[in-house]
Amino acid sequence: MIRRTEDGCIKCGACQSVCPVMRLEGYQRFPGPRRLAVEAPRFSRELAALSGPLQMCTSCAQCESACPSRLPITDAIMRLRARFGTSTEGGERMLRNVRQHGRTVAPVSRSMAPTEGSALFFPGCIGEARTPLSVQMTLDLLLAVGDGIYIPERWHCCGSPLQKIGAQDEANRLRDLNTSILEGAEEVITACPGCAVQLRRANGVEALHVLEYLYESIIPSRLRWRSPRPMTVAIHSPCHLVRSVGPHTIDYARELLASVDGLRVVDMDDEGCCGGGGGVASARPELAARMARRRTDSATRAGAEVLLAPCPFCVVNLERAGGLKVQDLTSFLATLSENRQ
Repeated sequence: MIRRTEDGCIKCGACQSVCPVMRLEGYQRFPGPRRLAVEAPRFSRELAALSGPLQMCTSCAQCESACPSRLPITDAIMRLRARFGTSTEGGERMLRNVRQHGRTVAPVSRSMAPTEGSALFFPGCIGEARTPLSVQMTLDLLLAVGDGIYIPERWHCCGSPLQKIGAQDEANRLRDLNTSILEGAEEVITACPGCAVQLRRANGVEALHVLEYLYESIIPSRLRWRSPRPMTVAIHSPCHLVRSVGPHTIDYARELLASVDGLRVVDMDDEGCCGGGGGVASARPELAARMARRRTDSATRAGAEVLLAPCPFCVVNLERAGGLKVQDLTSFLATLSENRQ
């Protein structure tokens, strides 16, 4: 993977020009995806000096979208982390939690749901531990519009966060533990884009993001909702959702919100990463907070009262910025469930 990236680079600089971390931090603090994924692996002395910047990649994959050679730049950077190690206090804490609880964050409660059915809802570590109310509201909405929704009694972290900190062996162990849990489910649904992508790639399961499931369930029924008061919102587009699950998901989000009377959706003046992905939220929280502030400032300039994000991880990181209400998009719809028409 790393060799393919080195050999395929045409030195055009497209990846450098779109990197949100490089744009915010500058070349001296973060030399960019080309330096990390293409140039540094050729020289071991370079890697020793770049261990810090390796922790600053949010794995947003904007570089891959811009690359004319379609090189797997993000994967190459993550493999370098695994190869040379970029241990942080946050990463070690995640590993301890996974080994003790099977999750990157110790669970505080369990969502109320059937434990058997046909459509498995995968809550995700961050969702159930950090935004449990949003997860429960999402689950209640799924139970209202779908059939056979359940959460297995025992599930484990999907493994994506472990890959991001270079702990591939632990990620593989979690993959194997989840395999038997996923077997037998006719559908797998998750509110976390990172989980959806990981379950697809690692477990070979065609996991649906909750927006895909709701779109297929709600739009054909022409169900409409009503906001209790006129409201203006903006949508944050999570990196893993748009670039890995698919850009259609944000179109689905817009259509779902268009079915809410009294709601106005405004566009932000730039699209970007929330700053928390790739292990940055735990390794470099101050950087994650600065990147989050760029997003909330953009939403405020657009006139939004609420910034909606269809990703629990993005919600948690965007809330670091303060100054603007941030809410999970699906749980926002769930708050309107009593106003269905």
